[in-house]
Amino acid sequence: MKFSDIQTKGLTKCLIAESVDPQKLRIHISEVAAGARAHLPHTHAGVEAFYMLEGTATVEVEGQHFMLGPNEAITIDASRPHGIFNSSSARIRYLVIIAQ
Repeated sequence: MKFSDIQTKGLTKCLIAESVDPQKLRIHISEVAAGARAHLPHTHAGVEAFYMLEGTATVEVEGQHFMLGPNEAITIDASRPHGIFNSSSARIRYLVIIAQ
């Protein structure tokens, strides 16, 4: 089986089998400074999961707020308005997984 090394935000290496459509499952790692927002609430196709690696974040889904700390995750319907912001006084790092 052949693999390609694709550029992925926050990862040194990300190998994907050449027989796999890279748009069906995407992953990356994001970092957000204390008190900052990764982006405004938005929507897109697919299912999205956030897995907290470091720090405490607030995930917003359709106006509801969910606190996530290290080793905690949430999976959402990405067609609903959602966003994530750093509600703490330290940087956060989290893994994002999007399946289409």
